Amino acid sequence: MWVLILVLGVAGLYNTEAMQSFSKHSNHNPEYRFVRAVPCETGLKSSGYSVAPTGRLFLKQVNKDGSVGVVCSE
Repeated sequence: MWVLILVLGVAGLYNTEAMQSFSKHSNHNPEYRFVRAVPCETGLKSSGYSVAPTGRLFLKQVNKDGSVGVVCSE
């Protein structure tokens, strides 16, 4: 039963507006790196699209060239 709840929860998360916008603006590279937690709001920035439901960003998608770049930059 808990597996079904988990699957439905994850499926619901991927259908949110924030996740659809992230997918639209993503470089589709499945590699992420931990970064220093910085205050950030969900939305499109010059450094890319940020999903920060807690108000802080902890993971950054790696660029195609392997670099990480700036985090949550306006």
